[in-house]
Amino acid sequence: MERRTAACSLLIASLLTQGCGKAEVAHGDTLASGGPRRDVEIVIYTGDFAMVNETREVELAEGRSRVGIQGVSKLLDHDSVMYSWPKTKDAKVVSSTYDLGMNQSTRLLKRYLGKEVDLVYRSDAGKESERKRGVLEITDEGYENPHVVVRVGDTYVVNPDATIEAPVTGDIVTIPQLSADVESPRAQQALIAVSYLTSGLSWNADYSATLKPESESMGLECWATVTNRTGIDFEDASISFVAGSPNRAVRPAMEQADALFAKAEDRSGSMAMNNRFEEPQRVGELYAFPYKAKASIKQDQQNRVRMMGSDSVSVKRDYAIRLPQLYDGGYYGNPSQRLPATLSLQFVNTPEAGLGQPLPGGTLRVYEPSPSGAPRYIGAATLSDTPKDAKIDATLTNVFDVFALAKVVESRRIDRRQHSTTVEITIQNEKSGATQVRLLQPIVGTWRIAGEMPPYSKLNAGLVEWTITVPAGETSKLRFTVVTGSR
Repeated sequence: MERRTAACSLLIASLLTQGCGKAEVAHGDTLASGGPRRDVEIVIYTGDFAMVNETREVELAEGRSRVGIQGVSKLLDHDSVMYSWPKTKDAKVVSSTYDLGMNQSTRLLKRYLGKEVDLVYRSDAGKESERKRGVLEITDEGYENPHVVVRVGDTYVVNPDATIEAPVTGDIVTIPQLSADVESPRAQQALIAVSYLTSGLSWNADYSATLKPESESMGLECWATVTNRTGIDFEDASISFVAGSPNRAVRPAMEQADALFAKAEDRSGSMAMNNRFEEPQRVGELYAFPYKAKASIKQDQQNRVRMMGSDSVSVKRDYAIRLPQLYDGGYYGNPSQRLPATLSLQFVNTPEAGLGQPLPGGTLRVYEPSPSGAPRYIGAATLSDTPKDAKIDATLTNVFDVFALAKVVESRRIDRRQHSTTVEITIQNEKSGATQVRLLQPIVGTWRIAGEMPPYSKLNAGLVEWTITVPAGETSKLRFTVVTGSR
């Protein structure tokens, strides 16, 4: 086992220095490495992808140069890569290559098949005792540890107990990188701008709402969570969060980090942006939320930032009971079982209601304070992207103390085409205060309400609604007759 392990090790001299520091002129097959990233701008979408814009300083030779750009996402879409020259008009990119790099020594060894390598034997003290040059003939990764064969002169050395040293070449890279063939009429120092789409970089919005006791008001905060799985860090980047995900052509447990952004002080009144954010901006048919300060997004981390908030949002608690479907023979299912009400929060995205900003879609988590003031979770809902002035109806949970029982009082046939069904609904309210309850009755087929009864609303061709106020600790009853079928 020790011999095989030793045979696996591969030393690439000065490999880690490739691509660092100032770029150098490239001649022939030499790869000139682009300098450090500058002017990094990231536009992050909610559909697990982002657009990255950055610039690099490069040294171009007269004629054809090949420029390597390291430190790019390992999940970038090569078809989306674009190049431009902010300060140079006479240079142009004629071809582009994306090398995925290698994260295993066996894959790197395969790139040296048929090429000369050195076998370096070392003493127990780690000092070099012997060096032999040969040609790498075989490297087999089908075993737990690879088999390696090096031809030294007229001898095959199988699984040598030695370190394999191989030269660094411009066409073999271990770190994912772009390379571009550039034509320039003269030797010059230039800035090359690179833009690309990548998956692995995403954000999502989530909302925290706190209902105020005995009040039709709540506090609401919107937070953004950024997740980076691209395999690289983005340092000192300008960031914009885009609500929504445009159509695109797609190629086929995270460590929780400290908050990346500072939390702004709370503001009251209408929905106010965190003072580190600019006002929402239109991007095509979507909205972007630019972050004012530059920030760093580390790989394999999630970071959160408070985007906006309001201390007072007008909200209505809506209690609704959806009854089973009614047809010309009675109810589908078992209406005699207890039918609980559901609690929804209804509010409107207007300045008058305490909001008034385009709201990105996300999860709404709702809390109520306990007697001690500590928050208690009461339910959640999913919000879609919501423009200004739109209504929001978020269903949170079933209700324990408000429910209904339904029964068919009478069912009879009027004639060959019509059937009459009389139903009685009992609504029970065990809450400490009077509660307004909406009863929603789906009806199958052609129908009409017969006789006198409380006012109702026909919401659509198959749904009717009554609104009943039930006193605290009491019951209320609703009786109605439905005639199904055509006359």
